[in-house]
Amino acid sequence: MFLSNLNEEQQLAFLSIAMKIVGADGHLDPKERRMIEAMRFEMGLLNEAKLPQGSIEELAKPFDNRKAQTSVMLESIALAYSDNDFSGEEQKILRALALIWGISEDDATEMENWVLDYNKLAKKAEEILAK
Repeated sequence: MFLSNLNEEQQLAFLSIAMKIVGADGHLDPKERRMIEAMRFEMGLLNEAKLPQGSIEELAKPFDNRKAQTSVMLESIALAYSDNDFSGEEQKILRALALIWGISEDDATEMENWVLDYNKLAKKAEEILAK
């Protein structure tokens, strides 16, 4: 949804962060795999690209403006919820990003609520389309 707000360096760093999120609980759910594939498609990264390695702190450095940071937070929250299991390890990664970027707890909660509302609306749309 918001990945077009990122430049190429940020997109690759985001994919590394995304891989840390889906691997945080030690289980790659098929829903998470499909979402990662959709994200790669949205960014035009269809081939295996060399992803940057490092800690969350290192991977967070290319996101030098609030628009990019918010885009990553929203996409990361959506990814964490994609398997209907927002694990404690996934939460730690998102909290670390928020702390690094100076995103307040209120703003992070607002982003999480937006993702949950969006998910509910998307599910309702699927139900309407299935009629």
